Amino acid sequence: MPKYSYVETLNDNETYDFLFEPRGIPYAIQYRTKTFSKKIQSVNIRVYQHTWKQGDKLYKLAAQYYGNFQRWWIIAMANQLTSEADLYYGAVIAIPINPNDIIDNI
Repeated sequence: MPKYSYVETLNDNETYDFLFEPRGIPYAIQYRTKTFSKKIQSVNIRVYQHTWKQGDKLYKLAAQYYGNFQRWWIIAMANQLTSEADLYYGAVIAIPINPNDIIDNI
């Protein structure tokens, strides 16, 4: 999965006072999610076509196609999915043949 950028952001916004004050917390430190390179948009990625069926999960497909369930996010990214809830039975999704096509270009 893509790593966080490790850029710390101090969150002391008064909007969160109702959460911080009762706990005696002056602020929260948050990390920004990594932003991806725009070059991923120009990469020609060869894919398998998979029809989503009952019992399918992104992590199961990653294990099946890549031998590594932790690469589920590659399939999600290739299909611009925010979650499996975006899918329905019969939906055809793209599974990159070579996951490094994405990994090397983000």
